[in-house]
Amino acid sequence: MVSAPPALLLLRGRVDDVRSWARTGLLPVWVVPDPVWNLVVPAGPPASAPPYDDPVALLGGRPVPSRLRPSLCLVADGPRAVLVVQEAGRRAEPRWLVWSQDVGPIRTRDLAPAPPALVAHVTGSRRPAHVAALEAALAPDQRSSCDVVDDVLRALGLPGAGLPLGAVRAQDLPGAERVDPDAHAVARFDAFARTEAHLAAQLEEDR
Repeated sequence: MVSAPPALLLLRGRVDDVRSWARTGLLPVWVVPDPVWNLVVPAGPPASAPPYDDPVALLGGRPVPSRLRPSLCLVADGPRAVLVVQEAGRRAEPRWLVWSQDVGPIRTRDLAPAPPALVAHVTGSRRPAHVAALEAALAPDQRSSCDVVDDVLRALGLPGAGLPLGAVRAQDLPGAERVDPDAHAVARFDAFARTEAHLAAQLEEDR
């Protein structure tokens, strides 16, 4: 089952490149190929040690290489739905759109914003009608965040629409393949994280 809170990442590019990218990460994932977008969802708990063991942060917060962009990550987290987009181009930074129940899109401190028009543009839906449909999908009301994510996918004509987020076994989708992170890469990351934590603790003691 998809981990909670449910998350879905959509990537462009060749599925072989998606597999390679997934192997160098910290999170086991299911990769579901699609003619245009490849779907990526968590397949289990992260292989890395705490505090780097949040599957949603590892999926939505990980930089995506240019060969797999543009990308869109959608997260349903209780009363909030979160969209993270990374545009095509070498220097594109993640941009965020956060929807809150009864409020709609909200400002997020210290995070680059992703207006609905940008989200539509990044996903290839440039027509004003698609932007209007996305804005309607983000209207403030009592919908669950999973329903909002589904409405966003429908508005943009993206794969995954109609599949209840978090309630579908990704491994049952056509062509799904599990990709586990490389154990050596995880071990190197954990060693680096321990060193960084040790140095931070030493600096704190010396103050």
